[in-house]
Amino acid sequence: MRLETDRLELRSAEPADAPFLLSLYTTPEVLRFLPPFPPWTSELALKSIQARQTLEAERGFAPLVVVMKETRKKVGSAGLRTIPGGTEVELLYHYLPSAWNKGIGTEAAVALLDYGLRGAKLESVIALAIPANVGSWRVMEKAGMQFLGEASYFGLDGLRKYGADQSTWHPVDSARMRHSE
Repeated sequence: MRLETDRLELRSAEPADAPFLLSLYTTPEVLRFLPPFPPWTSELALKSIQARQTLEAERGFAPLVVVMKETRKKVGSAGLRTIPGGTEVELLYHYLPSAWNKGIGTEAAVALLDYGLRGAKLESVIALAIPANVGSWRVMEKAGMQFLGEASYFGLDGLRKYGADQSTWHPVDSARMRHSE
């Protein structure tokens, strides 16, 4: 799978991406905004890529590797997935701190919402954020998602829950959004 924006390429994960994903998911600044999970290892990174490939084959979407087109540098992971143990589809994104506050999250989120709601014909997509992660829920708002309230997922209470649905979501001008961040 491959999506493109003006600055980004979002593509399927490959085994060669394992060192990057290991680096991303062992970065302390990234971890502080994620639910607790077992520490990442090289083996876990490869298993994650296999799970992404399976999800993509079965559902037509998965978390993707985010690459800057101009430099070919990998800066994050973003995509759609079914909430484990549920039916809701979640927009999720995680970026290296060097990619924060540059509009990359919003640009990727808009492309993923457009693909999910229009291309994959999903009825709705949700996104979740720990309340302290203001940058994350601002991405959701700038991407056109609506605040739905507080919710509990992954054993965490009080998460900010946002949603977008096929009948009311409209693509946001990501170029304009990119310059406003």
